[in-house]
Amino acid sequence: MKLSLKKPYYGWIIVALGILIMAASVGIVNNCTSLYIVPICEEMGYSRKAVSMLNTLISTGSMVVAAVSAELYHHFSVRRTMQVSAVVISVGYFAFSFANKLWQFYAICVVVACALWLLAYIPFAVILSNWFHKRTGFVIGLTYMGTGVGGMIFSPIIGSLIANAGWRQAMVTMAIVMAVIHIPCTFFLRDKPEDMGLEPYGYEEEKEQVSHRDTLPGIPFAVGKYSAKFIFIAIAVSVLCFANVGFCTNLPAHMSDRGYSIETASRIMSATMASLAIGKISLGWIYDRFGSKFATILSGLMLATCPIAGIFLPGVGPIVCIVVCFSLGMAFGSVGIPIIAREAFGLRDFDRYNGALNALTGVFSALGPVFSGFVYDAAGSYAPAFIAYAVASVAFTAVLVLCLRNKQNWDETVSAA
Repeated sequence: MKLSLKKPYYGWIIVALGILIMAASVGIVNNCTSLYIVPICEEMGYSRKAVSMLNTLISTGSMVVAAVSAELYHHFSVRRTMQVSAVVISVGYFAFSFANKLWQFYAICVVVACALWLLAYIPFAVILSNWFHKRTGFVIGLTYMGTGVGGMIFSPIIGSLIANAGWRQAMVTMAIVMAVIHIPCTFFLRDKPEDMGLEPYGYEEEKEQVSHRDTLPGIPFAVGKYSAKFIFIAIAVSVLCFANVGFCTNLPAHMSDRGYSIETASRIMSATMASLAIGKISLGWIYDRFGSKFATILSGLMLATCPIAGIFLPGVGPIVCIVVCFSLGMAFGSVGIPIIAREAFGLRDFDRYNGALNALTGVFSALGPVFSGFVYDAAGSYAPAFIAYAVASVAFTAVLVLCLRNKQNWDETVSAA
């Protein structure tokens, strides 16, 4: 008797590769860059505001890449751009260890940021939407969970390296780690299931014809980008990302001001990243199970709670509150935006809507660290900025939920166009 084993659906291998890439890219660059702020300031004599600009430039890179990503992917394979980006981000991060002037940090950061966004957040939103037409929220959350896993793993490692070998050696070590993980993984990716003679997960239930863009359900981007719905959604998610990034990037420095050592701060950041990893997969499941309005309200309230708890540091209670609320609150930027874009405007021009929203959120995210830096220089504390982030989170979560209440009929909109 011949035993036949069924091969796993390749889309789940794509998810596993995505977790690895997210962990070693966003997990290191986005989630751990804040650990370098105080050491670089102390060695180089720069102000907090000047070094915090690195986080701003990372967000600016997302804005630039997101603005051109849709057209880029219509001319070049997503997989090929990711392969090039895997090399560029590793070389760029290695170059940080040789920087001796502020402009050098900034120039390298722009290159690393563009490579980061072409390697992680933006391409996987497109790839996963191609491979999965069912359980999309869960799959996006599961894949983007890698960013939290990476932050959880690498935060204490980087903190220890900085304390014992210096921040330059930490940069070199992380550059090697990124190259070893990213470059092999990108060779096993595929843009869409049709490239392997497969169909999207959930295809049989949807019974959609996915081979031609014009047959997909949804509002054409040429029409939808001028709608009030798109404008208000764009503003709301942008402000939420502004609060998200503004708080996250300055939390380690804030903890240092409140008496925590770099090693203790890195361990706390590791705990928040573990929480974020759980939060991303949980938020994706909540979007699938309970709908966009409920999931967005829950995430927005937790996002608002984090900076309020930060004001009351030091103490066990505020730390526990931050770690717990970090889970669903900080997960919104990566998990919520692509799900909302798909639900609000459909699959037809999803890549363009997602790219546009990421570009706009990049603008506001870039302002978060700058705003915190200005507030710190003026007040000597991050507390006023944290209050502003909490208020903005509550207000614009309400705006976003109001936008999601009214669903347009895609077919009628397409016909009208």
